Amino acid sequence: MGASAQESGLWKQIDDAEDYLLSGLFEQAVSAALSVSKQIRTVSLETECDRDELLDILESAGMVLVQALKELRRTSEMFVQLKTMFGSVASVPAKVFLTGATMQMAAGSGSELRAIFEEYLAKWRYTNDEVYVLNGGQESSLNGFVATSFMSTKQYLEVAELYTVTFLCIVSQESEPAISWVEKAELTEQGRQDLLKKLYALRSAANKKPSTVDRVKQTAERNLSTSTNGSAPSQHEDAPSTAPVHDSLKKVQMNPLAADQQVPQAPRGSW
Repeated sequence: MGASAQESGLWKQIDDAEDYLLSGLFEQAVSAALSVSKQIRTVSLETECDRDELLDILESAGMVLVQALKELRRTSEMFVQLKTMFGSVASVPAKVFLTGATMQMAAGSGSELRAIFEEYLAKWRYTNDEVYVLNGGQESSLNGFVATSFMSTKQYLEVAELYTVTFLCIVSQESEPAISWVEKAELTEQGRQDLLKKLYALRSAANKKPSTVDRVKQTAERNLSTSTNGSAPSQHEDAPSTAPVHDSLKKVQMNPLAADQQVPQAPRGSW
C-alpha cells in the first residue's frame, strides 16, 4: 500500500474515532485514537511519507483522546497517554497540550500539572529566528515518533500564560513563583512584559483586597468548567485553533482587577 493510501486510511479512522465521540462511545474513541497513533509510528519509519500530514492526523487523534478521557472522567490519564502517543510531553502539539491542561484544571487535577507544565516549557528553546525549537526532537523522530520540532512564539506564550496567569496565579494563588518564572523564562521581551503586567495586577488585587482575587479565581474556575462542558471532535478539514479552548480565561487574564464585572461564559461545545 502506498503512503498516500495509508494516510487516507488513517484519516478514515480519525473520522470513525470522531463519530464514536459524537455518539457517546468514549471507550471506543480512546481505543481508535490510540490505534491510529500506533499505526502512524509504523508508517513514519518508511522512507516515503508525508510527515506533516501524519502530524496533522496524530494531532487530531490527540484531540479525540483528551476529549474522550474527559468524558470518561479519566483526566488524570491524559498526559500519560499523550506521552505514549507523541513520545514525550514536550512533543505534544500546543493545541492538544492546552486542551488537556485546561481539562485537568477544570477536573481539579492541579497537583499533577505543575511538573507537566514545567517539563513542557523547559524543553523548548527560543532562537534568533523568532521560533522555539524542541530539544531532542531529532531523537524522537529516529524512534518513529512524529512530532513537530518548531513552535511559534504565539503558541509558546499561550502555554506560558495558561501556566503562570491561570494555573499558578489564579487557580493556585501563587503569584510570586509565577512572576519569578516569567522573569527567568525564554520569552520575547514583549511577551514577558505582557505576562508580568497581568501577574502584577493579580498580585496587587490579592494584597489590597483578598475577596477580590477570590472572585477572580471563582470566575476563572467557572469558565474553566464551562469551557470543558461538551465535546466536539476536531475535524481535519477545518481544524479549530488553540485559542477557543481557553478564550473564556483570557477575559479574566486581560482585566484581572475587574472581578465584580460579569464575565460571559464560553459557549458550550465551542471546540
